[in-house]
Amino acid sequence: MAAALSELQREARIRLVEAHLQAENNHDINGIVETFGTQAFFVLNGLRLEGREQIQSIYEGFGFGDNGGFSDLNARVEKWHIADDSIVLELTLSGVHTNEWNGIPATNNKFEVTACAIFSFDDEGKLESERVYFDMTLVLKQLGVM
Repeated sequence: MAAALSELQREARIRLVEAHLQAENNHDINGIVETFGTQAFFVLNGLRLEGREQIQSIYEGFGFGDNGGFSDLNARVEKWHIADDSIVLELTLSGVHTNEWNGIPATNNKFEVTACAIFSFDDEGKLESERVYFDMTLVLKQLGVM
């Protein structure tokens, strides 16, 4: 069991996750990557990516860079769950499929899906990990490819 956090530690973690989400919604890839520590990892529906370079690549592929598969990407927080060892968010993710993504030509269809994001933290106060889970089948159906 993790040691109890001080109120200052808890507030710092909340501010870091808020900054991460703001960078996502502003499509600021550098801002997103800066919230992660040097030994961070990212998990998307079970696929684990190690290091900031791979984390940047997955975000760019979705559309947080200039040539990703989606535009108008948005992460809207529905509910926060704050614990001593992590912050869990219930989110609504949305966007428009405007470029090729994972070999799928642009459909220009919108998607909106409920997601869960789990953030853990390193000793320097940065994100150690972000683990995101959502129903990819629902996204593919909304894009009209399934």
